[in-house]
Amino acid sequence: KQWYQRRVREHIYAFLFPDDVLDDLCDEGKMSRHYCSNCGSKKTQKLDLVSHSFSVWELKWLFTKILPPLANKVILDVGSRLGCVLYAAAEYTNASRIIGVELNPDFCALQNSIIEQYSYDKIEVIQADIRTQDQLLRSSDVIILNNVFEHFMSCEDQAKCWDVVFGSVKRKGQVIVTVPSLQESLDELNGQFPDNWVSEIEWQLDEELVPDECDLESLKSVHLYQVM
Repeated sequence: KQWYQRRVREHIYAFLFPDDVLDDLCDEGKMSRHYCSNCGSKKTQKLDLVSHSFSVWELKWLFTKILPPLANKVILDVGSRLGCVLYAAAEYTNASRIIGVELNPDFCALQNSIIEQYSYDKIEVIQADIRTQDQLLRSSDVIILNNVFEHFMSCEDQAKCWDVVFGSVKRKGQVIVTVPSLQESLDELNGQFPDNWVSEIEWQLDEELVPDECDLESLKSVHLYQVM
């Protein structure tokens, strides 16, 4: 089996279900953070909860505290799903273009309905496999990769996606935002990113300024890189 099939996990969207909401659902018995490792017994283990979106606070922090000013820049969200990153970029930045690439047609339709409803004229959603969008990867200034390949593809397909990223994102100064880190993603594939490709941008987290609603550990999992 592939590595990701050996884990028991629930997939959630932190944008819709922040920690306090998850706690309420668990208290009401509508959800659990644990699973039974031996059906019928009282032996339980903690579930691996993975979000495929940033929370509302994480998005605000990303675009107002972590990333540099993005006026007249092109932002690309790979695997845009519900479109949370796109809407936040439209609200918190002066980017010239905000693009989401999403394979699922239902998610694309949902995003386009919200874009139309709120007149987000800078946002564009492209229904495509990112492996076919090498030119878009080349032309984007900021590329966001949030748990985008790890939980949806075989290791072989993940490696192919990373090969496209490595081969396309080569313009000096391009910024890549990842969750988890590049090294953690590639360790699972026994791979390495190219030598002298990117350098990590260290950003400071002033914990006293982080509101209670924001998950500190999730913020700390955000990594920034700049193409050398």
